Amino acid sequence: MPTLKLELSLSVDGVPVKGFDPVIRKLSVDESVTFVTEKADDGDGTTFSTLPVAELDTIKFLALRPSKQITLRLDGQSNAGIVLDADSLMVVLGATIDASASTNALVNNNSGAVSKLEGLGAGT
Repeated sequence: MPTLKLELSLSVDGVPVKGFDPVIRKLSVDESVTFVTEKADDGDGTTFSTLPVAELDTIKFLALRPSKQITLRLDGQSNAGIVLDADSLMVVLGATIDASASTNALVNNNSGAVSKLEGLGAGT
């Protein structure tokens, strides 16, 4: 059973933010999937495809770093989504994302260029 460990420190102008100095969380999961893939430009804002974590029925942890702006939908979301800017980082830890393996984490790339997606998903 893999155990993930996340360490996060947060500061503003060099001053640590109370409660984030650092945050250390561990999470035991049944399986984890690391991925590095390229997402072609979809040419629109409505075409979504599954992130390469479809073997996870329930996602408890998701980390994602896109090289171009993308839109992410989680847990069967069917409208809008979370827009992640190029070279951003999104981390979800301790969630229950369990709509279905094919709709747990969907991504759309309407940036006009190929986006490299690096990440890790973990759960059951």
